[in-house]
Amino acid sequence: MQFTIAQTERASDSLGAPYVVYGIHLEGYLFCKLRYSQLHRWNEKLRRYFGSSLVPRFPPKSYLAQTESMAEERRLQLQQYLQKVGEDPVISVSEIFTTLLKNAQQETFKVRAQAILLEILLADGKRLQIDTHTSHSANRVLEIAAQKVELSRQFLEHFALYLVCELSNGGYSVLKKLNAFELPYVSLWSLQDENCRIMIRKSYLDPLEDKMLMESSGGITLLYSQATHELERGWTSPTPEQYQQLKAFQDAEMKIEFLESAEKVKFYGYIMFEACTCDYPEPDSSAVVRVGNDEINCCIQLSSNHIKEVSFKVDRIRCWKISLQVQDETELKPELSFEYQDSRGLWQWITIYTHQAFLLSRCIQEIVIEKLKISEGYAEMQIENATSEFRSTPWNSLTALECKGQLNCPILYGNRDQLTQHSLDIKSGTV
Repeated sequence: MQFTIAQTERASDSLGAPYVVYGIHLEGYLFCKLRYSQLHRWNEKLRRYFGSSLVPRFPPKSYLAQTESMAEERRLQLQQYLQKVGEDPVISVSEIFTTLLKNAQQETFKVRAQAILLEILLADGKRLQIDTHTSHSANRVLEIAAQKVELSRQFLEHFALYLVCELSNGGYSVLKKLNAFELPYVSLWSLQDENCRIMIRKSYLDPLEDKMLMESSGGITLLYSQATHELERGWTSPTPEQYQQLKAFQDAEMKIEFLESAEKVKFYGYIMFEACTCDYPEPDSSAVVRVGNDEINCCIQLSSNHIKEVSFKVDRIRCWKISLQVQDETELKPELSFEYQDSRGLWQWITIYTHQAFLLSRCIQEIVIEKLKISEGYAEMQIENATSEFRSTPWNSLTALECKGQLNCPILYGNRDQLTQHSLDIKSGTV
């Protein structure tokens, strides 16, 4: 989870006493707004449950009037605290942590608890109407949607709910993968965008997992809806012969044969990002980015108008970071940079400028985790006691700060080297 506090608001209570409201963003989107006192009570609950030695240090109270520099320092400290808590492999999956987050999200947007009829989009445009509740988590809503399409519970972990935006050309853009504890209705309502929808999509980027899901009629339904749409929208790039074969299977409604043939098509199973720019191999180069099959694939338009296709293999990425540039005090402009080892063994930083930077970061992270899970000798430690002094996780991150624009904004570093939080050294090599 990637928490940021890039914005603050000043307000006053009923007695006129001033206070600061912190706008907490989760993976690039506003998740909740909380005061220091609310975050302090939240921290106290975590410390009582997990023990003070396991919860990160919380920024201390200040009994003096805060100067602008002191207020900025507190914002950065709270941001670092949230990031550390969100990275912790024990705290971040605990019921007390997720319940606190759900309550904060619902209270911020003042969404009344009530039963609702929620529309869930399939990738091919079909819509499911499900009976749910405004306080239901993404996990619960996913379970209800899975029942509608007859997806077996054993395959549920291979799918997730996403926030997407429908485009004028009939396609859609993926905005964010919802975390299991998030409230889908509230997340959707908070965007205040009539073009945004909640979609069910597969949650992995390794196409080899498809074979397991084809044992379920619901799995076939979901895979087929996603594969047909991505073929029609140009997310995949079949040869003319492959396209003819796929259309023949589609016309005959031979779904399994269609999916088996689709697996051989270039870019099958990738996530396609909206048009963006990058600084490779030339500054301000227009690019189409796809992520999947252990790579970041970029089709880059050069100044000569030629198209250069570049594949950045994830196992040659040493680390990556997200920078947020704040403009006009409200607009956040994210960018993702990664340090890459080229064929000559040289390291260089490459930056992609896209509003989907957090999604891109999450895709890289999930590829790394998938590779770690299948690498020889990998074994995920099972945590049985919340007070355990040793924790294991296939993801570590470092947090640094950079000043861009009008505010100090975060850079989030990810590395794929060590499995424990006791070592954060970034080293080269393959996964």
